[in-house]
Amino acid sequence: MSRLTQVEEARLFELLDSYSRNHHRCFLSELFPDESENEYVLCFRPVSARLDSSDRYACRYLRVKIDDARTASQMRELPHSIIERLEGELSRLEVKDRNN
Repeated sequence: MSRLTQVEEARLFELLDSYSRNHHRCFLSELFPDESENEYVLCFRPVSARLDSSDRYACRYLRVKIDDARTASQMRELPHSIIERLEGELSRLEVKDRNN
């Protein structure tokens, strides 16, 4: 199956970024098809990482099957399969506010 159109990719990016910001205080920094174009590679980073903290380099890469990506874009909502993956991975990436 071929990769998403630019419009579909933009919609998917918006969905993933919005979900990660609202639920995990992270943002989607990258979204691109892998070499085989069977999956999309996603990179998430914490929103609140301070510049003087090692957390500013924290990230989590995930892969999403092209069919799931297309479904999300067309339905304009993330399917349960993607939400489940995000919940499991992004909860480990959240940076807590610290008073230093």
